[in-house]
Amino acid sequence: MVISELWEQFYYHLRVKRRARTTLRFYSVTQRALERYAAHDAGFPASPDLITVTHLRGFLVWLDDQGLAPGGIHAHVRALKACFGWAHKEELLSRNPALRLERPTLPGHRLPMVDADLVGSLIQKARAADQPLRDVALLLTLFDTGVRLGEVIGMKVNDLRPEKGLVRVVGKGDKERSVPIGTRALGAITTYMRRERRPKHAGVHHLFLNRTGQAMTRSCVGIRLSLLARHLDLDRSLAAPHAFRRGFAVEFLRNGGDVFTLQQILGHSSLEMTRRYVNFLDEDLKAAHLRFSPGDRL
Repeated sequence: MVISELWEQFYYHLRVKRRARTTLRFYSVTQRALERYAAHDAGFPASPDLITVTHLRGFLVWLDDQGLAPGGIHAHVRALKACFGWAHKEELLSRNPALRLERPTLPGHRLPMVDADLVGSLIQKARAADQPLRDVALLLTLFDTGVRLGEVIGMKVNDLRPEKGLVRVVGKGDKERSVPIGTRALGAITTYMRRERRPKHAGVHHLFLNRTGQAMTRSCVGIRLSLLARHLDLDRSLAAPHAFRRGFAVEFLRNGGDVFTLQQILGHSSLEMTRRYVNFLDEDLKAAHLRFSPGDRL
């Protein structure tokens, strides 16, 4: 068995487990990078049984030499551990070469996130776009619900429950959940549907459509947000889809929400996953210290 066959069996396992297509794409990026490295290094074994942790460490060094950031290398390590760990568990490999593979230390920088002022500025710019009502509704939906990019482009008209203030979304692993949505976002969606949404044919049921009347894609949403950020002379990362998800999490907690409810809204299987999205700002930490300062309570 060659390593490409091992990856194919791993993908088959993931499909049986009903993992999202984005998850499969995540692992395929590592497969392609590893294949490029194998072509570059004549000493890299063709058979996965002969691969050792030393070979995989050489792959990570090569990635670093290519200029890949620690976060990208960290993602490749996760993929390698998942694939080889599964293969060893399934007895396709006699040992797991990624077992002792170290993850690189990640810098402790705060990840970019939107705030209310930035969303307001983006909305003002969106009102001058070619599809202003759609873009405003999209911005408010992302900020008011914290849904993932794949979840917002997968929303259909009949997923809305305006009488209950909820919207149904399908998350990772085809897991369904209901997410609260506010009246302002619902009002923007209603206006968009009434005045601007023009499906190409009766079979198009997705909520957010492109100029041809078909469902928006990931790249379509990314380009729209990137253009709006450019009009404000901002880095595109500040208006990326996941920056809205992080911003929602922080604003939800700022406004009195609890982390357990936030976990359910975000669709996380563990509380630890939710904590990664909560990037408190300095003023939040200072306010918390003023309330609970041990020194002031002496």
